[in-house]
Amino acid sequence: MKQGTLLYLGMLLLLGSGFEVIRRHGNTLTAPHNIAGLWRLTLPSSADPCPILELGSTGEGELQVEQSGRYLRLIFPDTHHTSFSAHFSDGVFQGSGLSLHSCAIDTPVYLRGRQTNTRLDFVLTRALQPLGAPAAALSLSAIRMPDVTDQPPTPTQSPSPK
Repeated sequence: MKQGTLLYLGMLLLLGSGFEVIRRHGNTLTAPHNIAGLWRLTLPSSADPCPILELGSTGEGELQVEQSGRYLRLIFPDTHHTSFSAHFSDGVFQGSGLSLHSCAIDTPVYLRGRQTNTRLDFVLTRALQPLGAPAAALSLSAIRMPDVTDQPPTPTQSPSPK
């Protein structure tokens, strides 16, 4: 055989072996749980003069979670629509964002949390505090809101003949 033919067959063998390695490794991977969508967030009251999130009112709000594989973006219902980028693995997520409150503008805020069934529990912690302020930490929880697209359509009722 010619040297070029042997080189060509060797390259084909190398290519086939590489595809087999990728296929075997790919079969062991699993996608993370889907937590994207709207979550009903319980908003606590705060007397902090420099809060992590500037919440308009206490009660409930909607937390928007966007997901691409293991990467998350959480958008909070505060007055600035503060968003955090996070990494999600095995039901645990962690990430960071910047404070948009005027007393601590552009200060890093860290996010750590856990997903259990239809509930998210997480803590926001500001890295640096304004002078003389106590360490800021905010514990929040959210419950998954029912997705309108998951509900079966209701049959339309036609008027009954008399």
